[in-house]
Order: sequence, then C-alpha cells, then structure tokens
Amino acid sequence: MRNYKVLILEASSDDAALDFYRELEEIAELTFHSNEGGYTEDDLVELVAPYDAVMITSQHAITGRVILNAPKLKIVAKRGAKPSNVDLKTATERGVMVTWTPGVNFRTVAEHAVMLMMCLAKQTFQQMERLRSGAWRSATGGLIELQGKTVGVIGLGGIGQEVCKLCKCFEVELLAYDPYVPEEKAAEVGAQLASLEELLRRSDFVTLHAALTPETHHLIGERELSLMKKTAYLVNTARGGLVDEQALVKALEQGEIAGAGLDVFEQEPPSPENPLLHLPNVVATPHMAGWTEEALYREQKALRRGNGGRNDLRVQMRAMRPGVPRGRDPLSVQLL
Repeated sequence: MRNYKVLILEASSDDAALDFYRELEEIAELTFHSNEGGYTEDDLVELVAPYDAVMITSQHAITGRVILNAPKLKIVAKRGAKPSNVDLKTATERGVMVTWTPGVNFRTVAEHAVMLMMCLAKQTFQQMERLRSGAWRSATGGLIELQGKTVGVIGLGGIGQEVCKLCKCFEVELLAYDPYVPEEKAAEVGAQLASLEELLRRSDFVTLHAALTPETHHLIGERELSLMKKTAYLVNTARGGLVDEQALVKALEQGEIAGAGLDVFEQEPPSPENPLLHLPNVVATPHMAGWTEEALYREQKALRRGNGGRNDLRVQMRAMRPGVPRGRDPLSVQLL
C-alpha cells in the first residue's frame, strides 16, 4: 500500500536508480520533475508543498520558506555532498529529517579538478578554437607541464585528499590550507600545510575544495587574487560562493592571474551574460564534476541501501507516523 508521496527532482536513469525507484514505489507514490533552468524559491514552495519526502541534488535550495510551506514534509534526501542548500535549522525545528550521501563523488570531483588544471595548462579549448578556425598550432607556445609545479589545495577533506593523491603522479609539490587538519593528516597524502597567504603566493595552481560557510564565503577575493602569481590558475569545483566573481573577472581581465577553471558559480545556472563564460582564459563546466555515471550509481546505491539498512529512505518512510513531535534531534543523517 502506497501511503506516502515522494517528489524526485532531477532523477537519474541508471540501473541502481531504477531499482531504487521500483522498490520505493511499493510504499510511495513517486513524482518526477526536472528543470534544466533551475527552480526559483517560489517554484519549490509550490512543488514541495504536498509531499512527504523530496529527493534533491545541489541544484535545489530547500529554504526555510519551502519547509514551512510543506506541512507533510518528513524527509529531504540529498544526493551527493553535504546539504548546504537545505535550511537545517528550520528542518530541525519542524522535525524534518535531512540525509545525504557523503563520499560517493570524492574521486569523480577530484578527477574533474585535475582535468580543469590540465585543460588550463595545455590551453585545450583555445587550441580547439584555433583548429576550427583553420589555424594550426601557435608558434608562441604558452603551454606548460604540471611536473615540477606547485599545486595548492584549499580544503583537505575527502575530495581535497583525492586531488592530492591524483596530483602526486605528476610529481608536483603539494601545499594545503585547512585549519582543521593536522600536519600528519596532510603528510599522509603528500601535502605540506601552509597558511592561506603562503599557499596563494607559491602555488601555480590553486584548487578549492572547502565547504561553503559564512566563514568561507568569498574566501578568494580581490586581496587573495592579488597574492597569486600572474602565471597561476584558479580552479573551483566546490561552491561558487567561495569566490568573489566580480574580483575574479577583474583579475582575469587585467592579467593578475593566468586563468581559471570553474565548475561552480555564485548564481546557478549562471546568467548567459556572466563575463566568466566569455573570457578566453576561463574553462567552465555546468556544475557537473560529480555527475559521472559511476558517481550517480554510487549515490543511488547509498540512498537505496543506507547504513546497514538503518538509514534506507524506505525504512525512514515506514518509520514515520502521524504525531511525531517537532523539534527533535539529530536530523542530519549520513548515508554510507
């Protein structure tokens, strides 16, 4: 008997997802909704209102207003990294459980960060445009190797550590800035801890892997960009809000840094008029670093099986009963 209504935003179509949806349909009525242009808060207020559970990605901001206007909502299940796009305070106050799937996209995001470094180092897309226009390789060169360069990793969590592991094969010097990581942890992945200022001054590539918090908002701004080498590149596959985009545009236009590789933006999707999409020294992708078939499969598998079955979304929904008191703890559950 299907007692619950579940809204699934940006559904996957891999085998693990389809198996999960079939099993969930045993107890819930599923509704699938997708919008490549993104959802406004008003959209989500209207969409989520009648549902008991909603499954989201990083594209969907489940604000306090969305939660407060969804009286039946019991679960917000996020695929991927920490649910920074969910108002956890309001969720806690309303007794809404929030789950996520940590670790499933560490390697794929790390690979994407290294790919952006390589595209910048080899000017891949500029060379493609030359070739398409009928030109051949440029006599001025300008391409570089990673070997012997210094890579600065800001944020040494799971993804940052994977980046370090991947970069070691290029024989680079690894610097890391993370005030919450001890030296021995950094040493395990071949990195040397440094202050933010030292890392920015010394690095040829600076790659961001920090969580977006009030403390890290605009962590990289005009001052920080001015500390970087003019030949250095900035890579961001974490969250757009870590970087002051206006300051970045200025630094790129004035040659204060050599280029940037971006998978995330302060506003997503970004406006087509965003200067970062039109600068020749920027490589940009549409927040897809964690969107490989393998990572999506692991996400669905995590949601399907949960932590030994205890955190399985099906188990959570069966456990929900009318009259559950509001304001209970804890409501952020990791699915492993």
